[in-house]
Amino acid sequence: MRPSTSPQVLLGVALVTVSATGCSGWVGYGDTYYRRRETPVAHEATYSFAQPGAGWRPLSQKGTQVAWYHDGLDAVIVLDSQCEMHGDSSLEQFTDHLRIDFREWEVLSQERITLVQRDAVRTIVLASIDGVIKTQMEIVVVKKDGCLFDLEYIAPPRSFESGRGDFARVVGGFAYPVRGG
Repeated sequence: MRPSTSPQVLLGVALVTVSATGCSGWVGYGDTYYRRRETPVAHEATYSFAQPGAGWRPLSQKGTQVAWYHDGLDAVIVLDSQCEMHGDSSLEQFTDHLRIDFREWEVLSQERITLVQRDAVRTIVLASIDGVIKTQMEIVVVKKDGCLFDLEYIAPPRSFESGRGDFARVVGGFAYPVRGG
């Protein structure tokens, strides 16, 4: 019998790593997230991305901007933006901030990449909450034009490699800024 890694558990893991910014901007579950227009400062960005492919279904949950769940992999992909309120830490420090609710956090690899014509950091970690739920994560963090973006793929270690190509597709299609947003 495999351990419980339901969509609610995995999304719960994902939610501890993203800002609570609302879910109103993913219109029709398409390939663009439209920021909420707030006065006087917009705290979200409008950005686009590729769809992950077959087997992934959109998740609409308060506190997420864009999220998909894959039943066969027990995995989630989560995208988030935060503008003007994130401080001025390094990309590695922003990645490390995502560990706050995890009891264990082991960095398996970390590398610099380029995304949206900016430096980004791709990190793979093995983590657990309360030492019970083991999860593996691939996290891409990038800053551009005053906005911080977290793109995350979260899966049990047994299925982690099987979904990485789908996550790479999402990241490969990531674009910001998006005109008309």
